[in-house]
Amino acid sequence: MPGTASVLQLQGYFISNMSSQQNKYQAYLRLLSDLDQGQIHPLYLASGADYYLYQQFMKRIKASFQKKFGQGAEIVQRWGSDLKTIADVTSLLGGGGLFATASLVLLHEIQDAGRAVKPALHQILGGLSSDTIVLAHYSSSDFRKGKWISNLESISTMVPLESPAAGELPVYVKQMAKKYELNINESAILRLIELSGAELAIIDNEMQKLALYLGEQKQMVERDLIDQVAGSVENAKVTQFVDAFSHRNRSLAVRTLVEINSRGKEGLPYAVSQLYNRLIQLMTLQEKLEVRKAIGKGIISYYFLKDLQGLSRNYTLEELQAATYELAEIDYQFRLGSNDMLAAFSSWVSRVV
Repeated sequence: MPGTASVLQLQGYFISNMSSQQNKYQAYLRLLSDLDQGQIHPLYLASGADYYLYQQFMKRIKASFQKKFGQGAEIVQRWGSDLKTIADVTSLLGGGGLFATASLVLLHEIQDAGRAVKPALHQILGGLSSDTIVLAHYSSSDFRKGKWISNLESISTMVPLESPAAGELPVYVKQMAKKYELNINESAILRLIELSGAELAIIDNEMQKLALYLGEQKQMVERDLIDQVAGSVENAKVTQFVDAFSHRNRSLAVRTLVEINSRGKEGLPYAVSQLYNRLIQLMTLQEKLEVRKAIGKGIISYYFLKDLQGLSRNYTLEELQAATYELAEIDYQFRLGSNDMLAAFSSWVSRVV
């Protein structure tokens, strides 16, 4: 069973990486600004599993590419699973030909490329012609990262796909609101973050709903309006599941888990990510006052923090440690495609809760 030192390492990671996360997000914003100004690099490697940020980057690079090369430029895309041989990649890199001024090549999920392809990518993509732009995407975490991806990183402009740090998120949500011409106060922002689970894609979707609801009205968006319009965000069941886990309500947790799975394949991975956050919160609340203060300085209100302190007593520190490591292994095996996530996750809930 993992020792206390392991949990302290997790806590240290949680705090020390706040600044790293913030720096990465600022780097992401700078890249978007560069694209808006027409500065486009030949090879980008987007790294991370935040698909909202990835989608936003793709929109900007497509717009910048077409502005630079004209509407005659072509955009092609392939998924890693399509790239079984080296020829599958090189055939995409011809650049502008008889019918195109240039090519933008989007390679999604390159961790799924064939075994012969991945070690050769840094050589294939290292000498692109001036009329070929490539955006490759690697969604896996840095855990057990292979040499091939390190080699590719060394020749690429890196696009970190990490959401803003907790303390920076309200400011970013305020900026998002300007896009929809919404005047939103602080309490409404915090409520929207809470309801969305701090997921940027959900926040953006709820902003659209608010803009449609208000129409031409220019009223201040306050907390009660968030509850009225955005209170039924689609991740409500995930929130219910995480709360059931926290209160150690096994039957509700299992029942909610099945319902989440029935709503679509993205539900369970999202539930796992939210559960990771809750596990770390519960462990840190048992361990260090400084960590409790650090969490409190983010987007979590005093009342939510107070509730968490009570919930953290429902499990021992050893139980939370063991549960976290088991969950990590289940998640890893699922990403490898070697288990049925619903069955494995349900079994985990039955043992832990």
